[in-house]
Amino acid sequence: MKRSLALLAAVGFIAVLARAISDAVGPDGATPFVVVASFGVYVVTAELVLGRARSNRGPRTRAASGIAQWAPAFLWVPYAVVAYHVGPELAAPTPVFAAGIALTVLGIVFALWALATIGRHFDLEIEVHEDHELVRSGPYAFVRHPIYTGFIVHTVGAWLATGNVVLVAGSLVVTFPLLYLRARTEERLLRDELGPRYDAYARDVGMLVPFVGRGAA
Repeated sequence: MKRSLALLAAVGFIAVLARAISDAVGPDGATPFVVVASFGVYVVTAELVLGRARSNRGPRTRAASGIAQWAPAFLWVPYAVVAYHVGPELAAPTPVFAAGIALTVLGIVFALWALATIGRHFDLEIEVHEDHELVRSGPYAFVRHPIYTGFIVHTVGAWLATGNVVLVAGSLVVTFPLLYLRARTEERLLRDELGPRYDAYARDVGMLVPFVGRGAA
């Protein structure tokens, strides 16, 4: 990621986290704090994994470009919507709210499991490198892009917990399509690099949902 985009991402997330922390003790602040803080745990863990990953793999051989590549610089935007209470928020029944909190956290837990599993092959940038391997263990046995699956579950949980209409609309129109675009872009590189091995994997395992999107090119 270019330095300017990395700086934008850092400043955006720090501003969102600061707002969530400052409001955490208020009557409407606990839920945004859970949403933002769970994402923060993923961000910190991802940076630690990324630092180790880049020192334990070969040089880059292929990389993507365009919107799919720089989209992570704006990952903080949905959390700004939550932390700053942008737009109307609909009150949810207690069981729905509780389910939302659970999904918010479990989605991040699933993404962290995927992060730990993919290890040295993880990167925020869409790329492949020398000695790139096909990972099929852990959550990668269920879906081909479990980090994105985890974020989808996390986001749906945030919908239910916050009732934020702007968050729902933005996710459906922007966030989810971008995750799908990144997944498709990654797969083009992986098919070029790994060939029939990745084709066989794609025939066996769904893209973002188990059993759905098998064989998608």
